[in-house]
Amino acid sequence: PLTVRKWKPGDTFQPLGMERYKKISDFFIDEKFSLLDKEDTWLLLSSNKIIWVIGYRISDPYKVTSLTKKVLYISYNG
Repeated sequence: PLTVRKWKPGDTFQPLGMERYKKISDFFIDEKFSLLDKEDTWLLLSSNKIIWVIGYRISDPYKVTSLTKKVLYISYNG
């Protein structure tokens, strides 16, 4: 099942296009998030793995490729 929650210290994910995992807090710094942006950011998870920093970046293992058979389209109006 998919779940949505706020980020927690220590959360990590593999941003699209990267080979390594990155802490969400480091992602926020790199993307120059304000404190308000950080507090308002939600994560989409599958089996407790972050698959999308909602409105910003998906996790690389969940990208659409030529081998993808099914796609779930989720829209965010933030």
